[in-house]
Amino acid sequence: MREDAAMAHIVFATVGSQGDLFPLLAVGRELAARGHRVTVGAHAIHRDAVRDAGLAFVMASGIAEPDDKAAFAAKAFHPWKGPRFVVRDLAAADVAASYHALKTFCGEADVVVTTTLAFAGQILGETLPVKWFSAVLSPSVFLSPFDPPATGVAWLDRWLRGSPVRAGWLVRFVEAVTHPWTAAVRDFRRTLGLPPVGPAGDPFHRGQHGRDGVLAMYSPHLGALPVDAPAHAVLVGPCRYLPSADALPPGVSRWLDAGTPPIVFTLGSAAVHAGERFLRESVAAAAALGRRAILLTGSPALRERLGVLGDDVLAIDYAPHGALFARACAVVHHGGIGTTHEALRAGKPSLVVPHGFDQPDNAARVARLGVGAVLPARRYRAAGAAAKLTAMLGDASLLARAEALGEAVRREHGAKTAADIIEASL
Repeated sequence: MREDAAMAHIVFATVGSQGDLFPLLAVGRELAARGHRVTVGAHAIHRDAVRDAGLAFVMASGIAEPDDKAAFAAKAFHPWKGPRFVVRDLAAADVAASYHALKTFCGEADVVVTTTLAFAGQILGETLPVKWFSAVLSPSVFLSPFDPPATGVAWLDRWLRGSPVRAGWLVRFVEAVTHPWTAAVRDFRRTLGLPPVGPAGDPFHRGQHGRDGVLAMYSPHLGALPVDAPAHAVLVGPCRYLPSADALPPGVSRWLDAGTPPIVFTLGSAAVHAGERFLRESVAAAAALGRRAILLTGSPALRERLGVLGDDVLAIDYAPHGALFARACAVVHHGGIGTTHEALRAGKPSLVVPHGFDQPDNAARVARLGVGAVLPARRYRAAGAAAKLTAMLGDASLLARAEALGEAVRREHGAKTAADIIEASL
């Protein structure tokens, strides 16, 4: 630790799933190991994960935890209405409560680090005498015509990527559609006497970027910084967080040891609650291939609804992705950026089944790397999944590319690089 940066207080503010939280925990734990005080402001559902990382937690949301997680997930991951619900009805509507919850802690901080939907943290970073960094967790967040996000419609994406002018239409369309979603944030800024934020007055896109630095926390193999990224943006690489319980449960290890490497099927930490049909189709796909399978159900209730599955299928609530994917022959997942990084790191081929948000773009990037395939969630059926998996597992060059890419990603240490940048700013 640098002598002139001794015992700084760094506050991380995040809104979202574990995919939004875990990269910040990785950087926070790196900073804490260097002697700094680290506080994480997040929703109550993340309290245990933050404390498990050895960091201080502060409740930074007025949003109650949903009683019916399956209904909530179905609403949040609706292909058209989901993003509006998450941005407008959750993150933006919560800005005032979150601001007042975070204000004291950020006022005592030296550095504030925010994620895309942490609107209150962004306001505090902008207005307080602190260093303000923002985190970009996936390439599509930059919303650039020079590297346009995939829509999930293959022919349209090919056409858009052919010209920055054409892709510019997509960018302007997305900005126009999403602008009303952050009305509550703009209204709250006016009550504080603040001017509009960003070139278009929109905190959701360019207005989210930190004044003192933008930390792009994804692998450069997924994409370089676009030429119109903020001048002070740095591509630090994936910030990998390993929870304390990172080893596979003994029962899972014994099942893995008893047969051939399985296909792992998972929808991550958020979409998993909408996944019963996905899991049932996955069981049928594995059976058609004659392959063993592990299903990550996310909850005991969903696991029980699946019933008796036979000796070649293991359904469990959760297992650490890094340890589990390393034992797989392939991974079928939703394309969340954290799960995508773990599949790449494991050197395994991916069949990506995107449900929303940045997932179609992450899926397209995996396919362009030549280490996986894409099957949209609305078309996910056993026969189609089996066909895609057969093609991937029978393609020696694809398997070799996946293995080589895994070796490269395992050499990336974004948390250390991000911590160095934050510490150097002090």
